[in-house]
Amino acid sequence: MAQSILTQALLSEQTVILVSGMTCLVMPALMVVYRATRETYPGFGLWALAFVSNGVGSLLLGAQLFLPVWLSLWLGNVLIVAFPALLSVGLNVFIERPARWRSYGLSLLLYAVLQGVFVYYNTDIRLRSVVFSAFVFSYVALFGWNVYEHLPRVLGKRDYLALTVIGATIAIPVLRFGNILLESSYQNPVTFQNVDIIFIMMMVLASVAMVVATISMNQQRLEFDLRQLSEALEEKSAALETLNSQLKTASLTDFLTGLGNRRFFDEEYKTAWKRSIEEQTPLTVLLLDVDCFKLYNDSLGHLAGDDCLKRIGQVLMAYPGFRNSLVARIGGEEFAVVMENPADEALAQAEQLVSMVQHLSIPHPSSSVGPSVTVSIGVASRDANDTNPSKVLSRADHALYHAKSSGRNRALAA
Repeated sequence: MAQSILTQALLSEQTVILVSGMTCLVMPALMVVYRATRETYPGFGLWALAFVSNGVGSLLLGAQLFLPVWLSLWLGNVLIVAFPALLSVGLNVFIERPARWRSYGLSLLLYAVLQGVFVYYNTDIRLRSVVFSAFVFSYVALFGWNVYEHLPRVLGKRDYLALTVIGATIAIPVLRFGNILLESSYQNPVTFQNVDIIFIMMMVLASVAMVVATISMNQQRLEFDLRQLSEALEEKSAALETLNSQLKTASLTDFLTGLGNRRFFDEEYKTAWKRSIEEQTPLTVLLLDVDCFKLYNDSLGHLAGDDCLKRIGQVLMAYPGFRNSLVARIGGEEFAVVMENPADEALAQAEQLVSMVQHLSIPHPSSSVGPSVTVSIGVASRDANDTNPSKVLSRADHALYHAKSSGRNRALAA
């Protein structure tokens, strides 16, 4: 009777192992479906292969009544031990570390030799379990260490789900080994076999959880890489916007004086004109020209001429009356100012500016006006009949012509 019960228990264990094998073979199928629908990283295929190895090994052990001992016990155990080894190799590839094929291959070869010796000499199950647990524990421990220490580099954080699954996977074989050691304390073999079956089922559940963990690792890395890519794109976009802004500023700035250039003046003058029309505010244009500037360049050179223009530009930028005005260099030695002031106020500002430039005392040995650099300014304001901004510029230019023809070094209004 006891022998019959024991036989039933053994058959029950083999049934569980067979179901475990079939379950483990479903896992890589799920991983293949995942791989077909999601982007996966190197190493994911090795993880799928690990579950195939575990499933086939479990099927071989479960079918030991129908297969030769060397095929079921020897190869079955080797394939099951290869499961955590392949997981570890796959993880190394996944985290871009050396795969260590040689180390894992030699250790698996050692286990295969030991297992062959155990099967050939029908060694006691306790010794076989100790060696089996030692190899499994070593591989899973290495797997767990790499998950803890190196995985955060590619995930951006620690994967506590994987660590929990690994902890359970380590604990279950240890507990099962403890159950084997306590076999003599059980009242009958059936109780021992039933407890052992529970641990086998727990190992199957741990394998299923490991599939979830590996898929989770791949998904977390994908999300982390996408997040990094998004952040990098945002940084590049911000840098590009800054560069575009700088280029736009450079395209609107006179490189010599730092004032707005002719393009800047044309755009801003149209805006100022439109605002003056809409709000019915005064608009006055000052056109400034450096007197006898060609002679200045001929006598002192173009570098001195550039320095002269820079100093006049500095006066225009620093002049308090032009703080809210449009100031630009619109030609070689010609500057323009657009003010929201009446003509009389603008003319007074222009006359003061003429005096300020003369007091810079920039030597001009070829000037017909005096010993230093001087400027002439034409002033014109928008009147009610003006419908085109170019008319005001034309009148200012006409006033500048009269200022130069009447002796230079002065400001005249149109």
